[in-house]
Amino acid sequence: MKSSKDQQPSPGSPEDQVLQQVYAFFDGRKHAFELLASKVAAEVLRESGARYREGWLSRSSGDGGVDFIGRIDMGSPAASTPVVALGQAKCILPRSSISAEQVARVVARLRRGWIGVYVTTGSFSRSAQVEIIDDQYPVVLISGGTLATTIRRMVMANYGGDLAALLDSVIDGYGTAVTHRRPEEVLWM
Repeated sequence: MKSSKDQQPSPGSPEDQVLQQVYAFFDGRKHAFELLASKVAAEVLRESGARYREGWLSRSSGDGGVDFIGRIDMGSPAASTPVVALGQAKCILPRSSISAEQVARVVARLRRGWIGVYVTTGSFSRSAQVEIIDDQYPVVLISGGTLATTIRRMVMANYGGDLAALLDSVIDGYGTAVTHRRPEEVLWM
């Protein structure tokens, strides 16, 4: 279990500055944050060795607790099976936390063999973490600290250290990323 403090970057650190800028940038356009969350989830999962493919974003209303859809291919390239990954993104004040009820909304959408990914600028409450562990929910929790570290790495690797360029690319790509499709359609991509 991680404390809220352990889920956030150290105050004044470069990662803290990234997190503050990301929150400020998406504060008036929270739905667009979902594309950044999808990209961060892809990076985090690939970093673990997973073969992850981004899918699409759901519509802003009536998404039923699912903001983005992706796919993880389990096994070797010659012998694998695809798994649906349902993502939820919440751009909240970094000192705020996600409750167990908010995480349960994603869990309720999971089908057998699917996993969830929850990305936030904040942290996950102790009760949310306990529920995930006790109920053995297959949900990857990406808090503000991991989000900021991952974004910083992405910016350095792909945007010449320019965070604004990454954020602008998210806004530019947002419109084409949103679609109305059933999550299981990601299995046939």
